[in-house]
Amino acid sequence: MNTLDPMTPKPVVPAPQEKGLIPEAVKLALLLILLLAVAYLFYDNSRIKKAQQTRLDKIADQVQLIENAQKVGESSITSELSSLKTELAGTQEAVGTTKAEIKKTASQIQAEGQRTKQELTKALASKADTSHVEAQVQAAKSEADTKFSQVNTEVGGVKTEVGVVRTDLENTRRDLEGTQRQLVDVRDTLSAAVAKNSSELSQLRLKGERDYIEFTIPKKNQLTKVEDIRIILTKTDQKKGKFNLKIVVDDNQLEKKDRFINEPIQFLVGQNRIRYELVINWVQKDQAGGYLSIPKDKALASERTKR
Repeated sequence: MNTLDPMTPKPVVPAPQEKGLIPEAVKLALLLILLLAVAYLFYDNSRIKKAQQTRLDKIADQVQLIENAQKVGESSITSELSSLKTELAGTQEAVGTTKAEIKKTASQIQAEGQRTKQELTKALASKADTSHVEAQVQAAKSEADTKFSQVNTEVGGVKTEVGVVRTDLENTRRDLEGTQRQLVDVRDTLSAAVAKNSSELSQLRLKGERDYIEFTIPKKNQLTKVEDIRIILTKTDQKKGKFNLKIVVDDNQLEKKDRFINEPIQFLVGQNRIRYELVINWVQKDQAGGYLSIPKDKALASERTKR
């Protein structure tokens, strides 16, 4: 056969395979670095979550302590006010008694003076001894001065007791104002974690500490199920941004009246006492909407041992 024959097909020579631009070893190294970076991100995120949860637990403990202190303070204040009222009533009674004694003493002095005058007239009429009459007059005057001195001493004692009562009331009022200021500070701290719209709610979700469930209550006086609780909207005031509602949880009904939008409503749920937070962001004539906040780590958020 003639190899120069143009009709004879030429053998097909395979094209040489091109080698990859990145060696396999470099690819494996990059993949390993990527896996390590992802693992570090997961670890860092977990560490941040634990730190934030610890801070929230501290804040919750502080709130609990302040609430307990407020209850103890209110009980103590009520007891002190009751005691002060009793003492004040006793003081007023003593003042009234003292006034009556003063009037009685004045009447006695006037009667004794009249009697002394009569005795003096009688003595003069009968030409009695003048020195004896003067002695009787002086004795009557001395007795009257003594009684007036006793009355003035008693009145001074009553004034001192009233001053002490006023001082105690002023101290109690200042202590109560200090407790109220502490509660306002704690309320402001908690309000910083409340979302007023969807954008702020998205920012809270990024923290990864709690689950946020948005909801809409379509009608008043109707049960609306949100996770494991139920909500009943009973009244709305769109102009003032106020509402009334009932929360059905653990076979109990919690009634919340005259609440404002974006005001957090906290309550405990279940045997482990998990703190839920309900926020209503908007109200209309017959509707309302907001979100429910639940801790993700329910075991860590349990407040059962805190009581």
